[in-house]
Amino acid sequence: MSFIRKKVSAYPWPVEVRKPSEEVAGEFETHKFIVKFKRLSKKALNEFTEKEDLEALQKIVAGWSDIKDEDGKDIVFSPKALREMADDIDFVNGVVAAFTKFYANADEKN
Repeated sequence: MSFIRKKVSAYPWPVEVRKPSEEVAGEFETHKFIVKFKRLSKKALNEFTEKEDLEALQKIVAGWSDIKDEDGKDIVFSPKALREMADDIDFVNGVVAAFTKFYANADEKN
């Protein structure tokens, strides 16, 4: 297959978020969803670790699926929804960990 260089590209990637259980003391629950990650330039990737949570998420997240609110309704990706999710430390940690794995897996195969 030929290599096609795209200026902007994004890829779906699984994310797991571990949150303390609301029902079982001392236990965690794992929640799964898909984030569409943007591929960053080498320069942007090097600068990524210096960003605040919201700014970092804005750089890497192009969309998502399987994220619901407390009533079970889909939370549609939007800049506003991303700002709201950036306040959830478990969400931020899960997304950043998945993004790190996204790039680590690419490096391992090369």
